[in-house]
Formats: sequence, structure tokens, C-alpha cells
Amino acid sequence: MNRTEIYHWFNSITQISPEEKSALLNTFGIDEILSWNDEDKIGGYLKETAVDPIKAGIICNKKFREDSRRVFENAVNRGICSVCPEDGEYPVKLKELYVMPLCLYYIGRLPENTEPILAVVGSRQCSDYGLRMSGYFGRGMAVNRISVISGMALGIDGETQKAVLERGGTTYAVLGSGVDVPYPLQNLELYKSIPVKGGLISEVPPGSEPSAINFPRRNRIISALSDGILLIEAKFRSGALITVNYGLEQGKEIMAVPGRIEDIMSEGCLDMIRSGASPATCVEDVVKMIKGIVK
Repeated sequence: MNRTEIYHWFNSITQISPEEKSALLNTFGIDEILSWNDEDKIGGYLKETAVDPIKAGIICNKKFREDSRRVFENAVNRGICSVCPEDGEYPVKLKELYVMPLCLYYIGRLPENTEPILAVVGSRQCSDYGLRMSGYFGRGMAVNRISVISGMALGIDGETQKAVLERGGTTYAVLGSGVDVPYPLQNLELYKSIPVKGGLISEVPPGSEPSAINFPRRNRIISALSDGILLIEAKFRSGALITVNYGLEQGKEIMAVPGRIEDIMSEGCLDMIRSGASPATCVEDVVKMIKGIVK
């Protein structure tokens, strides 16, 4: 197995959480883990890292290794690219994460390390105002050659990315499924269009169906790959705020679009502004923020 294929194998072990995998890698390294073939022997190792020893059998399972190899080879044959942390193409920004993706799968291309990128997030069930603002800021980023990264979800995410493409801009979508599994299907045309200039990205292996646990995790990748985050519209407890909170932990600049104070869909944005986020009142506000970071 080549290096990326090894990381793909380890990444594919869904019975071990990303946090547990990170602990194992930090303690033993990928090569030692790959050499394990005795379930009883490695049980003690796993205890040292608070990983359930029962999971040792998954690491040693030769059939699983062969199955993961076939998935990897099939993905390559279908034009799906992948990188691991040891590859030069692996995004530098992701190496700063406490739990970095062990493997990134993509169709199209990955963002360049010096490429100015804005993360745009917001509610799936957005208002007409939210849709208008999505189009406005999406077109504005395209015109100013600032790439947009988001989750290709219904509502704010997808509408912003469609607007970027309409003006010939570049956008990236981080999926909660395999890169070969379009979701949601309502955005199938968007899914097909994104790789022309940008890319579809996922840390879950090809063929993986959408899973509720994958969506919050993928948000840390969206925020990490960005230079700043724009919250367009969200309720007070919107899932879009997960990305914003990841961004705050990562030291990202946050901007939020003000809305009407009596509108429930503006609660999340207004709360972020009260908490210190900069108000985004026009495209120029966002452009100034991003270009002030990427010089």
C-alpha cells in the first residue's frame, strides 16, 4: 500500500472515532499501527490511549484491509483523488486542527494554500431576505475573485454557491457523504458544476452515505480551510453556528449580516454581532476583511 492508501485504510475504520485515531497516531505512528497483526498483543496498547481493546480486532482484520484497498483502487479508477497528511498537496491549514482529517477525498481540486477563501454559512430554511443576501454576497465574492467554501446544503449554503458559479467564480463544497454521493439531491446540478473550477471535498471514504454524525465534523474543515466566515442568516440555535464556533476556536475572523430585530431568522446573526462579530453591511465589508488577512 502507498502512504495515502494506508491512511485511507485507517480512516475507513468507522468503529474507532477520529479522536481515538488521532490519539493512536500521536502515540504510535501510522507505520506501527499498520504492523499490528495480533489482537491480544495490541489490546494493551489501546488501553494506553483509552481506546476500547475490543476494537483491536478491526485493526488486525486482514479482510477489512483488502476491502479498503478495493474501495481505494475503485475510487482512483473513477477519477476520485485523495491526499493524506504526508502529501505535499495536503492543505496546510488543516494541519493546524487538533483532529486533522486522515484522508481527504476530492473531485476537481483542493484550495491552494494562498487562495483567499470565505466560508459562507446559514440556515437551510432561510427567508426571502436570506436568499437575496446569499445571491448578493455570492456574486460579490466571484467578482472580487474570492473563493467561497460551504457545505452545499439547501438554503444559504447552496444559494450562495450557485451565485458564485453564475458569475464565474470558484467554490468548494465539503460534504457529509462520500464525494461520489451527491447530497442533497436537490442540489445535484450544483454538485456537478462545482468541480469545473473548484472542488467537492470529504474526509469520509467514497461510497459513504450521508450520516448525521458527519455533518458537524465536516464543519471544522469548512472553517479551517477559510480565511474568514460570513454568517448570512440563522436562528439562535442554528446548526450553521457550529461552523462559526469552530472558526472562533481556530481564530478566524467572523462577520454576520444584520437582519430585522423582530425576525427569528436574524437571531443568530444579531447574537454573533453582540458577541463581537463584525457586521457585513455590503460586499466591500467582506472583501476588506478577507484581503486584510490574505496579503
